[in-house]
Amino acid sequence: MPVVRLADLLDQPAATTFLRGVVAGGRYANAYLFYGPAGVGKGTAALAFARALLCEHGAGALPAAPSLFDAPATAACGECPACRKTATLQHPDLRFLFPVSGEENKLDETIDETLTALRQDPLFVFTYDKAASIRISLTRDLLRELAYQPFEAARRVVVVRDADRMREDQYSALLKSIEEPGLTTVWVLTTSRLHRVPATIRSRCQRVRFVPLTEASVTQFLTSRAEVAPNAARILAALSSGSLARAIALRETDPIALRNQALALLEPARRGDPSALWLAAQKFMNFGRTGREALRRMVEFHELWLRDLLRARYGAPREMLANRDHEEAIRRQAQELDAGEIRRRLMVLEEALRSIEGNVSADLTIFSTMARVAGARPGEGEWPAHPAGRWDY
Repeated sequence: MPVVRLADLLDQPAATTFLRGVVAGGRYANAYLFYGPAGVGKGTAALAFARALLCEHGAGALPAAPSLFDAPATAACGECPACRKTATLQHPDLRFLFPVSGEENKLDETIDETLTALRQDPLFVFTYDKAASIRISLTRDLLRELAYQPFEAARRVVVVRDADRMREDQYSALLKSIEEPGLTTVWVLTTSRLHRVPATIRSRCQRVRFVPLTEASVTQFLTSRAEVAPNAARILAALSSGSLARAIALRETDPIALRNQALALLEPARRGDPSALWLAAQKFMNFGRTGREALRRMVEFHELWLRDLLRARYGAPREMLANRDHEEAIRRQAQELDAGEIRRRLMVLEEALRSIEGNVSADLTIFSTMARVAGARPGEGEWPAHPAGRWDY
């Protein structure tokens, strides 16, 4: 398993400084809550923090390195038996809880597969369906184990990924464990939905905030470490919303080809051509039936294009354009639309994304969005009406 490095924890100076101070001081809270957007390094930081806490040589005096997470100069020495075990996630006092889905009798298999993937790649992207949760049976097993002394280290470290996916009774049991006297267990919870973690848990944790990554950092990572071509890396970074995990998940696609496909399908809406829009909408619906995630990406590509138009409208240099390989077309279209119209279209697309995330019919969302981007209400004048005879606004 590759050693977790500072390059894996980008743009988090406040969190890094705080964690360095905790390890250097040798005084630990019972629980920490790492919160912030999905995919910005919370899980990576939790694992690196756990390695430092379990290192047999202790924190001592930290080396003069820019971060706790630098290697080989880390707070975790990387050489002791404990460090070798945590590097492969085999340390008996390092435990994990994370959401899983599927049948109860197959949980062990699912957990083993996930941990194997994490061993091979510390940037492994945890993905779950809506039904995934931190199972009560796994929580109970862990809490029974915590009633005994640690196996090897002075303390255990329990990393709880996406702690917002627990049930109320699990939070109650967790709260009791956090409040136990003595410090033989350090809890490290992560969440991208802080509001879903009960206030009783939040108040017992040292909170550590993580922020979105810059597009420049995501682009640099993709080109230097994920071997993504510069044009594609810029597109992925712009679509990532500051989430490295999301950019990594998207890298398996061909972002340039998908962008071109999305723009071609939405071209009739840009031109305001009613008959062409009707045909394009039908093609868009066929694409959307491959899944809401695919449809969402198509809308996001168009949203990214419009943001470039707005930047160009205000005279942004080429380096600020995500679609800079189409700079000439962007600057031409930016002069055809005023800033207010570009913003209106962006608002339409943002509404479409919310509809896609919800339970609104994908077909109705597509027709409505394309017509509204073109500046018309479907069914009025020469614009075709949806066969269902109604529209969602």
